[in-house]
Amino acid sequence: MNLSFARLLLGCVLSTSLSACDTSVADDDDDDTDTGGDNMVVTGIWNRYGSEYGYQTDIAYGGIAGQSSDRVYMCELPGSPSAGLYKGRLISPRMIRWDANHNLPDYEVVFEGTTMRFKPQNGTNTFLGQYRQGTWTPGACDFTLKDGELIDNSSTAYVVFDNSGEMKINSVKIGGEGIPVKASAETACSVTTLIPPGTGSNGDLTVSISYSGVGVNGPYSRTQTQSMYRSDFKPGCNKLAVEFGCGALAVCVYPVP
Repeated sequence: MNLSFARLLLGCVLSTSLSACDTSVADDDDDDTDTGGDNMVVTGIWNRYGSEYGYQTDIAYGGIAGQSSDRVYMCELPGSPSAGLYKGRLISPRMIRWDANHNLPDYEVVFEGTTMRFKPQNGTNTFLGQYRQGTWTPGACDFTLKDGELIDNSSTAYVVFDNSGEMKINSVKIGGEGIPVKASAETACSVTTLIPPGTGSNGDLTVSISYSGVGVNGPYSRTQTQSMYRSDFKPGCNKLAVEFGCGALAVCVYPVP
């Protein structure tokens, strides 16, 4: 086993949060005139600017590896109360329909000169910030821009362990996100739970493993935690191989690229 692998020893809604900021920037009138003209096209990457609270948002229209040209990805960067990745698609040249899991209304894209903003189609004129064309923040929402295309660098993980015996792994959480426990790796890489970015400059993550078994004193249950780094998990699907030893008191976890 490669000793460079990490080792463990075991013994608010988007529109609401955005409407709470930048309201001083919004115009009080209802003039939604598209002054950009038909020469303004919803393509490329746009960045939020002038946020009263310093919130940052990157938006990509198309140019996403493995996705159709009408796909829209929006990344609320850390610091925002609604940080995370939001996915949708253009259902008309200037109307975004977000994926159903986000529970967001359609957004109309409104151009004003060389700037852009959104108008949510939910009966309100909530101000959702101003945007101008720019570039993707490196690593934002686990994406990087390479040769003009957004590349997904996110990671998922699963645990391989045979739970048919007396010793069982009941749950594994990485940074608070539960990951599946599989008896084999056959279909494990279909998991969609993302490894969180972690905290601090090193991407610190708390790994929590709950397990149970039968010892000399009868049945027992334990939960142990330890820290790992986000960099321990490589882009794609990671296997965590669990080994028991020392009287079932120790377990080593190895991220395997």
